[in-house]
Amino acid sequence: MKKILLISALAFLCYTSSLSQTVNLGALGGSMKAEVIQKKILESPQYVATYNYVFVKDANRPNEKRNSETILQIGKSYNRFCDYNSLRSDSVNDAAANKKIEMLAAFPQMLGYKKKSLFSSDIIIDKGKKEETILDYSTVLNTYQYSEKLPELKWDLVEGDTLIAEMHCQKATTELFGRKYVAWYCPEIELPYGPYKFNGLPGLVFKVTDVENNFDFTIHSFRKAQKQDIPIYMRKDKNIINSNRETVRRIYKNFCANPVSALNGDDMVIISDEVKASVKSRPYNPIELE
Repeated sequence: MKKILLISALAFLCYTSSLSQTVNLGALGGSMKAEVIQKKILESPQYVATYNYVFVKDANRPNEKRNSETILQIGKSYNRFCDYNSLRSDSVNDAAANKKIEMLAAFPQMLGYKKKSLFSSDIIIDKGKKEETILDYSTVLNTYQYSEKLPELKWDLVEGDTLIAEMHCQKATTELFGRKYVAWYCPEIELPYGPYKFNGLPGLVFKVTDVENNFDFTIHSFRKAQKQDIPIYMRKDKNIINSNRETVRRIYKNFCANPVSALNGDDMVIISDEVKASVKSRPYNPIELE
């Protein structure tokens, strides 16, 4: 448990620099061994697509955008969409565990990936059940999991075509959780999938952007999977909290209003009153408004 809290606390510090001197790393166990991440292997991917993810963190500052790299693994029975750097961090952790490397020795590389990991959900789609399971990391210290039916997107295929990544794409529009989107899909790649939860078009989604230009996914690469590719898996950490979408959205909204409250009640992290007073609320601009 200490190892999990250490990693989570460090991840929190990457986002909240005001707390940069509140964690005693030595007290958390400097000689801890890395442990293989608990997971359920679902299947090997058949195709892999990566997308550049650009988003507006603060709706009051629309010109200040951040970006990360996301990955879509397409299998026969399952798809997985998550932050690519989070996947890389998992791989470093498991490599360290298999080589019996000290946890702190693996931290620099893992933390480097964690800093770049800005897409805060891990989405597993079960095609047979038409159900998705979401692991949500948006509150940094806790991981929440919930399952629900796939959203039934109503796509309008409209006039318009363009070239993206040297491939001919056609235009479509839809709405999802309170936002309106424009998507570009490639009919030549007959896979009805895309980034995030944008599925159901007659071709792979190459680009999708909300009309207010707050969130954008643009394809970076697409290829057939290889034997050495990371399998599609679902994390089975003991500290995952089962919940539902409405509760997770409410928790995230409260976290943005008072981020330091995420560390309250943890006797391994000491926060002075001075630091508590200096930590401000975080911008709240979720991709899902409803």
